[in-house]
Amino acid sequence: MTEASYQIQSQKQKDYYNQTAKHYDQWHVDTGSAAVVDAWNFSNLKKFLGKNKIDTCLDIACGTGRLSNNLLQIAREVYGVDQSQAVLDIAQAKYPQLKLACAEVVDLPYADNFFDLVLINGSLHHFFAVKKTLTEAKRVLKPGGYFVLLGEPSSLYHKIYNPFFYIWLVDRAINKIFSLVKKSPASSEIEPEAEAYHPPQLKQQFLDSGFIVRQFYTYDFFPRHESRICLKIYRWYLPYEHKILAKICPFLGSAIQIFAQKPKNA
Repeated sequence: MTEASYQIQSQKQKDYYNQTAKHYDQWHVDTGSAAVVDAWNFSNLKKFLGKNKIDTCLDIACGTGRLSNNLLQIAREVYGVDQSQAVLDIAQAKYPQLKLACAEVVDLPYADNFFDLVLINGSLHHFFAVKKTLTEAKRVLKPGGYFVLLGEPSSLYHKIYNPFFYIWLVDRAINKIFSLVKKSPASSEIEPEAEAYHPPQLKQQFLDSGFIVRQFYTYDFFPRHESRICLKIYRWYLPYEHKILAKICPFLGSAIQIFAQKPKNA
């Protein structure tokens, strides 16, 4: 993508999140399934880090700061960046202990080799700048530091050779019928265009950028639902999906996870 194209896409994202900031938590944070998967991701992160000490941590595209605040459990200082000042204002009011800045991911306002851990939680697909994002993440990481990517959409999920795609299709058809019967009001805000990633290609981009990929897998093979019983099943099911389906079909889940490390001699 050219610099001009990036700026256009970036402005669209910035405008959208500035305009919808008051709905951010309701739409992106407070749903039951989001809480379940966030807790599961955080547990996986702690297992990945083990006993390694995290002094400074950066949450890229931190939104209203829920993950950033949780990261204080494992890091002495937590920094967050987002391109939406309106969203950051909410985060700072909720979590004054966080060190937040309004900035572009391709031009992070931090020194080289500064962080022990950098994360992006379900936001890379809004950047339209994978290569530059990886370059910046590696720049601000200390040698041996960790870079974690959580919950990015897979372009293979909706392929006709993916058996889970047909389950998704049936689920969408049923939901469409129920929405017509209930006549649920549609949101007046349409989220701007986002990317989806071919998992093996995204993994290769990490390797080409000089990262060591420690863990790579996909999850959410089946559609999520927000009913109480579905959430109980989802909470119970996720670890088994990770142990079984993610091993058998590593690229066919709808969301991509990558746990990587900057080489110690970099």
